[in-house]
Amino acid sequence: MFYLKYELTKASDILVRELFNVKKNEIFVITADTESDPYVVDATAGAVFSAGGKPMVVWLPTPPGVSKAADPGLPVESLTETLLNADCWVEFNKKWLLYSTPFTIAIKKNLKMRYMNLTGINVRSMVNCIGRVDYRLMSKLMEKMRYRVEKTKNIRMTAPNGHDISFDNVPDRPVIRENGYARIGGMHMIAGQVAWTPALDTLTGNIVLDGSISPGVGVVKTPVKMKVEKGAILSITGGHEAKAFDVWTKSFNDPQMRRIAHAGFGFLPNATLCGNILEDQRVWGSTTWGVGSIGAGLLPPEGVSGSSHSDSVCLNTTVYFDDELLLERGQFIPEDLRKLQKALGR
Repeated sequence: MFYLKYELTKASDILVRELFNVKKNEIFVITADTESDPYVVDATAGAVFSAGGKPMVVWLPTPPGVSKAADPGLPVESLTETLLNADCWVEFNKKWLLYSTPFTIAIKKNLKMRYMNLTGINVRSMVNCIGRVDYRLMSKLMEKMRYRVEKTKNIRMTAPNGHDISFDNVPDRPVIRENGYARIGGMHMIAGQVAWTPALDTLTGNIVLDGSISPGVGVVKTPVKMKVEKGAILSITGGHEAKAFDVWTKSFNDPQMRRIAHAGFGFLPNATLCGNILEDQRVWGSTTWGVGSIGAGLLPPEGVSGSSHSDSVCLNTTVYFDDELLLERGQFIPEDLRKLQKALGR
């Protein structure tokens, strides 16, 4: 018997029946690469079949990069055709296909397809981040956070390690709130994150990454400092992890890979810093920064194309929304949010 076998069965069933609401005969595509957790893949395929759906598991060699940089290692045309005929798609690939060519074409043309990114998720994360979630309370928290972001003109984020960045928001620009459900066509993530693209030309200051960086770095041991001016990354400094990230962003010879793509907040009670960016960027009270390509869902109508995409995490951030102190070292200050935090076990 393998680790958390029964709990994984329950989590997979929640994913398929509650979150995707899979119906009889729906085609449910599961993609994975040779670094994916096979127990998670098999449990999910079994849950789809049990729910009356038609699971189709596509195993791929691990590609050389993520997003569009994954293309050279993919059977692009065949995979695209498969996804264009899918009702649901869950991605377990360790090197994610989000923003790759097959993803971009499928999400644009197959409007009925419900896609969820679960990149690199393992048994422990599947159980804690999907199976042990109060989705009713998470939905309430995500809605409150989305409303606050939408109504805020200026945001400042600080931390004792030198992190200090401020920016303006763009009225009516989408604010994505992830409550875990994937019941309508389009892109979805697991619960616990709010993300949006601010007015990038106003984004100036220092971002200090002390959580994790993906791809290529994982959990950060020596803080990585990004100096940002008008949305452009002027320098990346710190230890060997900063050097690796700096080299990676420059390796594409693409100016977009030295630009901020989005900001985000993480609020998933059971998430822990583990080196899997899917879970890391949902650690309670964390802030996330995307670099590179920008999806159309964040910046309609077409987004911004980039050679790849990176996400990185800052922990225990203090955040000001206009003149209101929203978070102090990752903990809510407003009373209504504090009550939800307590109800969620934080």
